[in-house]
Amino acid sequence: MIVQMVKGMGGMLSTLYKKLLSTFLRSAFAVMLVRMVIDKFGIAAIKNAWHDPNKVNEHVLRGYTKPLRSKYWDRALLEYTTAMLLDADSELKPPLAERLPEISCPVLIITGDNDRLVPSWNAERLSQAIPGSCLEVIKQCGHLPHEEKVEEFVSAVEKFLQRAFGDSQEQQILQAVS
Repeated sequence: MIVQMVKGMGGMLSTLYKKLLSTFLRSAFAVMLVRMVIDKFGIAAIKNAWHDPNKVNEHVLRGYTKPLRSKYWDRALLEYTTAMLLDADSELKPPLAERLPEISCPVLIITGDNDRLVPSWNAERLSQAIPGSCLEVIKQCGHLPHEEKVEEFVSAVEKFLQRAFGDSQEQQILQAVS
């Protein structure tokens, strides 16, 4: 009986926590806080994502900050964050990390060896958790291998498609995205 009461109280506190978190993340204060953090640290975060921050030019900065000039971008970010946090805490399905072994399609994970946002060891763990996945670590590269090392990135994708699907399907996929 005591165990059931404790479980009931835990469930009640969890529900209360979720409601409070959801309310806070949807508040005007949270929107203001997101704007302040992005304004203060956004450019530094973009530069930190690259292996060589000196290669981050005005064109790159404009590209990454363009969505921040969209109306209600901050609210969309908070809604997404709220959904991710509350879904991750859901009792209806196991956490994503526990569901990774269920992935049955070919998976390619590409990371830079100097990724300061998501360290390459994290990609290695992800690759180990997904059966049959392929991991490519691009040297002297940060968080954005598709931008910093375009040719190596495309080569890794082509090699993966060749291994996973063979010639005919690779050609069809490459033609579809061209």
